[in-house]
Amino acid sequence: MAIITFMSDFGWRDHYVGSVKAKILSIIPNITVVDISHEIEPFNIPHAAFVLSSIFRDFPQGTVHLVAVSSQSRNNEKYIAMKLEEHYFVGSDNGIFSLLSDRNPSVIVELQNDHLIAANFPEKNILAHAAVALSSGRALYDIGKQQLTIQKLINRQIKTTKNEIEGRIAHIDKYGNLITNIKIEDFTQVAKIRQARFQIGRTEVEGLSDSYYKKEGGDCICLFNSLGLLEVSIIHGNASKLLNMRYDSPITVSFYPAFE
Repeated sequence: MAIITFMSDFGWRDHYVGSVKAKILSIIPNITVVDISHEIEPFNIPHAAFVLSSIFRDFPQGTVHLVAVSSQSRNNEKYIAMKLEEHYFVGSDNGIFSLLSDRNPSVIVELQNDHLIAANFPEKNILAHAAVALSSGRALYDIGKQQLTIQKLINRQIKTTKNEIEGRIAHIDKYGNLITNIKIEDFTQVAKIRQARFQIGRTEVEGLSDSYYKKEGGDCICLFNSLGLLEVSIIHGNASKLLNMRYDSPITVSFYPAFE
């Protein structure tokens, strides 16, 4: 039986998370349900996509990911299940799944439910049932009708020249670290053997660090994190607040010869 992960923007204050998990466990009591996060910013699809794309590949293939973020479907949205990179995803067709991977889903189905329009708690009454069915080994075509595509959103792309990379802040974590959309392979391709200079708002940082632990408190550093993404951090401080940077703020990396 496959693992089910659960991510939502419900928070922990109310009964919503417990209600969805209770529904899952009432169908299959011994199933494993892993909470990814329930502190996604309400209705924030980019935030949800960043968190899910950062972790879903760490789970075994065949895992079912139940996503309840901005999932109260509007008139033009559907509830779907799909297979992507040998993982299954269940949620609202609101664009989030298009931000998870450069690959396209291999199978997509619209979830069928006689009470779809009347459902006031679709995460419990529709999505939980679909997740359990997939976890139990049922095929996608058993729980829904095939559809050919999903709603598409577009991630911000970096801009590169011979001597520069312009990226964006893609995520700000709990500590205020600024995680960008600049991947280590893109950095290496442009940098070659040159030194790097980072412009973050009005702050300039010289050189790339390889660890959080070799600097003093208050130092601003740039390094590649465990996701392979460029990150800006202030040791024992909040980079987002201290540098006045927000989601989608720009960051520029300039390259110059090492002997300059």
